[in-house]
Amino acid sequence: MEALLEKEAGVDSWNDERMDELSRRVYAGATKTELTATKEEMNRRFDEMGQRFDENVARSERFETKVGTEFHRFADRLDKLFYIQLFFLVSLAAALLTDQG
Repeated sequence: MEALLEKEAGVDSWNDERMDELSRRVYAGATKTELTATKEEMNRRFDEMGQRFDENVARSERFETKVGTEFHRFADRLDKLFYIQLFFLVSLAAALLTDQG
């Protein structure tokens, strides 16, 4: 419990120090160029992220198409198996009905 309290005190202190540093930088006037650079960097990263998102969407659509195709192949094979079993049962029933033994 004491370790958690010590950690929390350290985090509060760090946040205070960061806020003091930020306010000193704002008062110094150097932040306008830094903010512009930061904004440009953020815009570049968001553009890259959007591009990766679009690539992932395209990959996901290709995967869904492939899965759908494979599922239809599997369903067709199950249908064929069902028809074979049905034919076997009908022929067995016919053989039993026509047996005169």
